[in-house]
Amino acid sequence: MKDKKDKYLGILEGIPKPVLVSFGTIFVLGAFLSYMLSSMWSSRSDYSFGYLMPIFALYVLWDRLGKISEYYATPVEQKDGLSFCDIFANAIFFAMFLGGAFLYGFFAVLQILSQGLSASVFVATVGFSFIVFSSAFFASAKNALGQREPLSRRWEFTLLFTFPAFAWIISAPVFGSIESKISLFLLSKVATVVTSVMDFLGFVVERHGNTISFPKGSVGVADACSGIRSLTACLFAGSFLAAVFLDKFWKKAALVLLSMCLAFFNNILRALFLSFWAYENGSESISGFIHDAAGYFVLGMTVVGLFILIPIFMISPVPKDFIESEEEKEEGKNRSEGGED
Repeated sequence: MKDKKDKYLGILEGIPKPVLVSFGTIFVLGAFLSYMLSSMWSSRSDYSFGYLMPIFALYVLWDRLGKISEYYATPVEQKDGLSFCDIFANAIFFAMFLGGAFLYGFFAVLQILSQGLSASVFVATVGFSFIVFSSAFFASAKNALGQREPLSRRWEFTLLFTFPAFAWIISAPVFGSIESKISLFLLSKVATVVTSVMDFLGFVVERHGNTISFPKGSVGVADACSGIRSLTACLFAGSFLAAVFLDKFWKKAALVLLSMCLAFFNNILRALFLSFWAYENGSESISGFIHDAAGYFVLGMTVVGLFILIPIFMISPVPKDFIESEEEKEEGKNRSEGGED
């Protein structure tokens, strides 16, 4: 236990103190943001996963602590001046930081005064994301030796903070008008797919808007059946798993996209099951236990699907022996060059 403690204390010592102070300040801002969001996490079941957001963000940072310390410990070629790309990038991220600080400060105060206006806390969350991401970029400016880092390395360092910065937006309820439009879009797609499949299989069904009529009654595809809850939860879970287990950007983006597709597909299966059940047993039969059990089953299947996708994305097309042999060749080459010098 003591060895692990000394190990992580050594890692923290490798990070410049101004960087630790700045991210300590961001930790305080994140704690206050969690307090503002907690009222919505507790009152809305579709955003109850938000309680995991601070824990997951801290875990991702802890998991990447070694890479962050290594970044500052690695010497680089000294750069004498700033290029146009450096100046442009600094200007963009400085504007992002100022915009984020304004959005967070102004709308956090507005949210407190309005006593729970969801639109205000959402904009404040966006501002917090901008603050974290831009601060990571400025923290990458120089290593522990005082050497200015190339822009490419600074960008790689900044990307380490993508999940701790922007995943907060997923855990914050969006504007009511936008959420309603997304829900209506998903509702229409669910009703269309269910009606088409049942009609293709020979069942007597009619669709009237988001209501599906059967010989024994009708079933309305309610807002809760749109799949927006599972969509946001899957998007959050997929982002976290991609940040922890995958290294390539395209793999992370693909997993997040597939997590959304998986949520939509499983919700379609849930709607089909309930529709078939209502067709055979009447529309009243799907209320209560059947409805809730189908929802929990779909949620479990979605989680299982995500964990199945992770090892698939981790498969490397290059044999492990080939990679090791190439690394040995490179090390031998470096030793021979060192011997010649």
